[in-house]
Amino acid sequence: MSDINALQAQKYIEAETKRQNTEIKQMRMNNDRIFENEVSKSEAEIKRLRDDYETKISNLKNDQERKLTDIRDRQVKSVSEENQRMQEELISLKATHKQQVAEIKTGHENEIEEMSESHKKTITNAQTKFAKEKSKLNA
Repeated sequence: MSDINALQAQKYIEAETKRQNTEIKQMRMNNDRIFENEVSKSEAEIKRLRDDYETKISNLKNDQERKLTDIRDRQVKSVSEENQRMQEELISLKATHKQQVAEIKTGHENEIEEMSESHKKTITNAQTKFAKEKSKLNA
């Protein structure tokens, strides 16, 4: 009987070992499924986060480009307005310079005319004195 009990105990141990091995296999398969499911969820979440991040970066770049374009447009407008103002100022300065040159020319011409008349009077007076002195000597 002890052989039968030993045999039964041996069969029971083998059956129990098979059951435990089957249970371990099922637990491993179940854990593998859970692990794969968690991995796929995590990868999906990472992909979503990466896509959101790239979208935000793209939006920021677009916004910065738009702002930069606006600034450049304002700068171009400002520079063109300043160039126009400078051209007007240059025209005004040239006109003022021409007027000043004309005034100086007129002043110099008048001064030359006055000097010429004064010179003529001096020559006329000198001729008159010379003629008087000559007539005194001749007489």
